[in-house]
Amino acid sequence: MKSFTLWKIRDGRAGVTFAGATAWIVAVIALAALTPGPARATDEGQNAREQRTDRAEIAVDRAQRRNDIGDVRRLERILLRLDAAQKAGDKAAEEQIRKRLHGFLRGETAEARRDLAADRRESARSRQEARNERREVAGDKAELDRARANGTDAEKVDARRDLARDRADLRDDRRDRRDDQRDRAASRRRLDRQREILAELRKIEPDVDHGDPSVLARERTLYEEFLKISREDAAATGRELREDRRELREDRRERRDDRQESAEPR
Repeated sequence: MKSFTLWKIRDGRAGVTFAGATAWIVAVIALAALTPGPARATDEGQNAREQRTDRAEIAVDRAQRRNDIGDVRRLERILLRLDAAQKAGDKAAEEQIRKRLHGFLRGETAEARRDLAADRRESARSRQEARNERREVAGDKAELDRARANGTDAEKVDARRDLARDRADLRDDRRDRRDDQRDRAASRRRLDRQREILAELRKIEPDVDHGDPSVLARERTLYEEFLKISREDAAATGRELREDRRELREDRRERRDDRQESAEPR
């Protein structure tokens, strides 16, 4: 089999929809970070900004899930074509399919790097939200202490209610933070293993060219493992979509609570 180089192939197949959605979420998060506002009155504004970010993340997750499912199906089809070429003994076809296959794997690994970067941004945002909510809880405790010392019964009731709400919000934010940390760690593991698979495929390329049966079997095992990782990635994107939808519901509830509180006489 004629030798060929697989590892300089560039794969620019990332979809326009996914790229556009990613650009949108980066812009939304940047805008949210730059938007100023005063103290308790900023609660509703903060929750509104979080809702915008949640909606942007949901759009990204939807586009990415479509992209991930399409990637799995494309990889399955390429592997079937490789099987057919090997069964037919068509070495020229094998060579061309391997070129396409390895270019595809490189593109998948580049996409995994982008996924990890997005997970890092989302994890940082969830940490900031938890810190903000901790400050809210601390302020509520101080307000309750003042109401107990000098306030009316109505003020004590309001202070206890605010503290209970913000404690519930803090529990939600801490759970979201744990989910995002888990997603980031899983993305890191998938990327590391994909890189290891590509490195091993490079290493065994000369023996694959010579048709060594044991090496061909190992090559196929590596392809199947990469396919398994791609399926896991698509499943993880589905989980992230569900988590972001849940966060959007929570932020809507928090914003509704803030509106009710703002409407109440002081």
